[in-house]
Amino acid sequence: MFNFFKKKSTKFTVTAPISGILTNLSDVKDPVFSQKMMGDGFAISLSATANVVFAPVAGKVVSLPESHHAVGIVTKDGEEILVHIGIDTVNLNGQGFTAVVEQDEEIEQGQEIVKLDRDFLKNREVDLTTMVIFTKLIPEHQDWKLIENYGDKVTNLDTIVEKQV
Repeated sequence: MFNFFKKKSTKFTVTAPISGILTNLSDVKDPVFSQKMMGDGFAISLSATANVVFAPVAGKVVSLPESHHAVGIVTKDGEEILVHIGIDTVNLNGQGFTAVVEQDEEIEQGQEIVKLDRDFLKNREVDLTTMVIFTKLIPEHQDWKLIENYGDKVTNLDTIVEKQV
């Protein structure tokens, strides 16, 4: 009769960290990502005007290399997500990237995490395809479903993956 004690259904979502074209991970021009050596996920080929990377989930920053080309996040549910900006961007030693978060910082979904110097990166012809990798897909999240379709234009904060919890 009354549903006072019934658990409310919520959705766990992963949003686009930046605007561009949603791309299948297997199409990324780096075998580490395309062969899913680091885990499954999706990629976004950046739009020409995209210059800020946003957190696709809320959690704690657990990895922020000095090069600022990648951010590792662990959610409160223990999901590990890597946002990796570009191909071979570690070789830039941080040039072109400004982190706006810090190691061990608690962040919210949609919060700015890295700013890009598009002029600098364009002059060096850097492939800025950005990958979102689930580095440790926990069993409870293995039935996540892709909401957008590969080839679709997405804007930062569009829901890409969701799961009913």
